[in-house]
Amino acid sequence: MKTFKSLKEKHRIEREHYKQDFSIRIHRALSWLNKAEQEQDTDSKFIFLWISLNSAYSIHIHEYKNTGDESLRSNFFNLLLKYGNDQIHQLIWERFSDEVRGILNNEFILNFFWENELNDDDWKGKLEKEKKEVHKALIDKNDTSYILSILFKRLYVLRNQMFHGGATWNGQLNRKQVNDGAHLMQHLVPLFIEIMMQNPSEDWGELAYPPRIDN
Repeated sequence: MKTFKSLKEKHRIEREHYKQDFSIRIHRALSWLNKAEQEQDTDSKFIFLWISLNSAYSIHIHEYKNTGDESLRSNFFNLLLKYGNDQIHQLIWERFSDEVRGILNNEFILNFFWENELNDDDWKGKLEKEKKEVHKALIDKNDTSYILSILFKRLYVLRNQMFHGGATWNGQLNRKQVNDGAHLMQHLVPLFIEIMMQNPSEDWGELAYPPRIDN
């Protein structure tokens, strides 16, 4: 698993050949990855890992237009998979028996559960359908994009619960999903950053909130 230290060393060596916006994007993502690695509790680790991910894919506000966050992530994942499909697929496969399975099995980070919690048949059917489709995609090695989409839809629900005060810090009710989410993100986010650094000439979007120096 890649760490902040190894990626930062690579960044120091290569950044003079990067475009300024791309170098700042990587610098920001690595700074939050560093903070995440320093944290002992998984709530904080997950939060800082998500900010690191945001730093990697966020774009300038005028490029958003009517594009939602899920669409931005999807575009970002498609770029990553263009260069690192095998690496990402392999990592998800390796983590399937641990965090991935736990995330897929957890109804409390299934958005459909909260929309239809009074109807067991509806949300349970949706849960089972997605689990089967992800497992098939893993076996067939034919749709890593779909797997990432489902995983991050679940993780986004967890993100919203935490960022918007819908969860208690170190709460016992959500330990399973927080632990699984933090541990999986701890593997995926550094890999995403590494793939970006291996492909600096790709168009990763215009930098969000570029530095401004007042005269």
